[in-house]
Amino acid sequence: MVRVPTWTIVLLFFTASFAGCLGSEEEQKSPFAWQERVEVPCTPIDNPDLECDIYLDGFETPVLSIKHPTEEEIWIVDLSGNITSWDGVNTRLVANLTGMVSDCHYEQGLFGMAFDEDFNETGAVLLSYVENGTCEGPNESSLILGEAIVENGTIDSNSIRVLRTVEEPFRNHNGGHILHIGNHQYLWGVGDGGSAMDPNGNGQNTSSPLGAIHIMNYSNGSIQPVMQNNTGDPYILHHGLRNPWRFDVDPENRLWIADVGQYCYEEINVVPLMQQSNFGWAVREGFHALDESRSCNEGISEPPSDMVDPILEYGHDTGNCSVTGGQWMDWGPSSLRDGYLYGDFCSGSVWLISESNGEWVSQDVATLGTMIVGFGPGLNGELLIFSWAGTIYNLS
Repeated sequence: MVRVPTWTIVLLFFTASFAGCLGSEEEQKSPFAWQERVEVPCTPIDNPDLECDIYLDGFETPVLSIKHPTEEEIWIVDLSGNITSWDGVNTRLVANLTGMVSDCHYEQGLFGMAFDEDFNETGAVLLSYVENGTCEGPNESSLILGEAIVENGTIDSNSIRVLRTVEEPFRNHNGGHILHIGNHQYLWGVGDGGSAMDPNGNGQNTSSPLGAIHIMNYSNGSIQPVMQNNTGDPYILHHGLRNPWRFDVDPENRLWIADVGQYCYEEINVVPLMQQSNFGWAVREGFHALDESRSCNEGISEPPSDMVDPILEYGHDTGNCSVTGGQWMDWGPSSLRDGYLYGDFCSGSVWLISESNGEWVSQDVATLGTMIVGFGPGLNGELLIFSWAGTIYNLS
């Protein structure tokens, strides 16, 4: 059993009163409550062989690091709208997009970035963010996929062009991760549109761009669909997802998706990348039929024939609350390679799922204490942990 630090239980108790900040009445029915941005040191519990040291600090909410294709530096994306470079000696502000992105909700902001495959020639990057808008009344801010041009090492916000707009009915569950998979193709994760229990049925509606992972060809400043879908949204590769916060592709071309759960279960999905799949939301949560009237402890059931169950689920009964994906580890510490690394926001627990004797097995890595919002590579291949309170740690 993974032990949950006392501070986690205390924070969950005290933040329960802040559940109203989550937005809609439906959303407030969830037992989840956002925690205050109080830095809790990253201290590995249950694993004396690992150390967790401060790598960089002074950020607001760092969520992503990505290696520059031509320079010896990494770029760090912050939910606030800032992008910062790190060359091992100095940090430098690459972009300040704070005036362009929404900060009305904890799940809004700048989510993702990917370098153009032809960056040497174009200087272009893709950006994923929720556009700025009024915080009063219903959500009026959309999820944006945009292109920006890097000149002299910085991004001018005036260079941003909108490539695709996805209207969001609520402020949460935006997804927003971008992943370059080669051959000028990119994946873009889009959440179910928010609130609770997918009230508009987006996850099972392939005509809606919501609740899905999209695939697109991006070149020469424009995007085009890759799939030959006869019906529905032409960009959708996989659907039936609630909030695919992070995903990755392994060397066998399998797509690993950490999908955030609702009331009872967090899940990890894996399918061949191009095998179009329906992951079941909001008909299913984990291995279970979704039914608000049922207990979280009721038994598993077989999925309908047109749906794919996750490879793994875990519950909220030991202080967990929200899965944070996730990296396929063919880099970083040798003990954490050849598997998919993921963690939990509330408990700070980290796990590695890897293959053993023909089966996928998840093992405890450590409970880190800090509130984990993401993982990423450091300048020299270090494994970075991004904390909700703004510190970046190196796990080694």
